[in-house]
Amino acid sequence: MTGMVGVARRPLVDLLATVFGIGAWVAINGLWVELPLLVTYLPEGWTLPSYLSVIIQVANVGPIAYSIVRSLRPDQRPASVVYGVLALGCVASLLLALLWDKTSWVNGTEHSTALLSMVFLLALVDCTSSVLFLPYMAVWREIYLSSYLVGEGLSGLLPALMALGQGVGGNTKCANVTKFNETLNFNYTVMEPVPLNPRFSVTSFFFFLMAMMVASGLAFTLLEHLPTIRSERVVHTFSPSFSVTVLDASQSNAHLTSMPTVAKEKGGMSRSVYWLMLAGQTWACSLTNGVLPSIQSYSCGAYGNVAYHLAVTLSALANPAAALLSLVLPRTKRWLLTALGVLGSLIAAYILATAALSPEPPLMGTAGGEALVVIAWVSFTGVMTYVRVEIANQMREEGQRALFWCGAVTQVGSAIGAVTTFILVNVYELFTAYYPC
Repeated sequence: MTGMVGVARRPLVDLLATVFGIGAWVAINGLWVELPLLVTYLPEGWTLPSYLSVIIQVANVGPIAYSIVRSLRPDQRPASVVYGVLALGCVASLLLALLWDKTSWVNGTEHSTALLSMVFLLALVDCTSSVLFLPYMAVWREIYLSSYLVGEGLSGLLPALMALGQGVGGNTKCANVTKFNETLNFNYTVMEPVPLNPRFSVTSFFFFLMAMMVASGLAFTLLEHLPTIRSERVVHTFSPSFSVTVLDASQSNAHLTSMPTVAKEKGGMSRSVYWLMLAGQTWACSLTNGVLPSIQSYSCGAYGNVAYHLAVTLSALANPAAALLSLVLPRTKRWLLTALGVLGSLIAAYILATAALSPEPPLMGTAGGEALVVIAWVSFTGVMTYVRVEIANQMREEGQRALFWCGAVTQVGSAIGAVTTFILVNVYELFTAYYPC
């Protein structure tokens, strides 16, 4: 009878853990899939993704600060901090829905100050969740960790599905607009883009993200206070290193499969392979978290809003799919992992070429060109996500220290990629936007 109790699980805890996990990255993932609409409304235009990439990297001060506090007070339960983080996420997502289109002038340039401010707060919430929510799940029986991880996967999947349903209202069209010149007192006609007409507005989409954050907060509150599920808790104390090893700068869920809970001190890698793995992770993260997200608007925009929309949303779906694939497949041989890294880098080179050649990228204005850029983005995301997760899995088998350095180079690579591309886009202006009119 005792054995049966040990195996049995409570569906209510599974449900609450899943909904709680959705709040981990739903806000930032939602912002990325909404970019095809945001870049048409906001003054940053096609440079907006580069701003978001840097802001997300800056927001990693949150998990770093929490990890430091955790190392000083290792016995403190994370529950009280989780309340604060989720409350901040709910308030920030509400303000985002209400104020996302409000702008102000900074040093003579119009900026989306409200949206960028809320993005920082939401990124602070999401990045900190990587070192906060998982340690909290340690108070529950280990079988419920998988339910939480499913929730984290849904935090990328649900916004992508919602964005697919929203659409972008087709490709931009131009129309003659009559305007009046008050100085010279005459009417004149110019060609301007016709406003896009998605199935529902950006504001409605942001309210959906807020609803997800609120649901996550309610699920956590029930996990904490429902007396009928307290029997599913266990006594477990996490070491401070746990928070550090799961730190990941990505706005994706790829790090979910690299938990140190099953780490083994086996030390099977040679020194050269060890450093090659770290270099590969640095390179992959610089591309996936920094460089390419920052120039996605330039890569896809000239092919039309529909191509841009599909590239963003389908890539968001490819991310958790590739991470899940790494769970069901056996460990990848290192030569094959290297080949996949090279393949992903070649696809990245094509994507960079489409951005660099904007406003006239290859096969522009053809169905083949649109299909190719979408396939390139989805393939790149799937291949490089698989490579990153598989590297993390193989480093995990080398023990906690290897996994720590894997997390560290993830941070470094992401930050270098985001900052470098921000400078190239906004300071040197190496990329040119496409204007349909």
